[in-house]
Amino acid sequence: MRITKTEVRGIYATALGFLDDGQAPVEQRHLMRALDTAIHRRHPGADTRDKRALRHQALEGLDWKGDVTRADLAGQLRDGARDGLDLTEMTGRPHATVAGGIWFHGAYSPRRALPGKPAPRGLSVGGRPWLYLWTDVPEARNPLVLHAEYAA
Repeated sequence: MRITKTEVRGIYATALGFLDDGQAPVEQRHLMRALDTAIHRRHPGADTRDKRALRHQALEGLDWKGDVTRADLAGQLRDGARDGLDLTEMTGRPHATVAGGIWFHGAYSPRRALPGKPAPRGLSVGGRPWLYLWTDVPEARNPLVLHAEYAA
């Protein structure tokens, strides 16, 4: 398994779902549990050596200190996951182009939001959190994106 920045961003985005956003002090075991759960969710078939290497790479990208709150850590994970993904650039572009860019970024799964239907919660099949895309004509095959929003 090749560990890239895309994989690390995806681990950060998925780990956000397993870490609450409270003001309680965070311990290293909370971070490790969130990262390990995210790695297992996104790469269930990977061997232990690859999972360990991915966890170490993810830990290197965080500014870990012992006196941070869970909200601070969640903010660091959120910033790391959204690095290189600009929602304003998606507006006015075709849905297929935007969805491909989101998938290539690696942290989120694109999901077309339909009016009148609830947007899905949780994680996609690949273990990625959702990034909702609202389009101009929902029935069209490749409509233009009007608005993009993170699920969490």
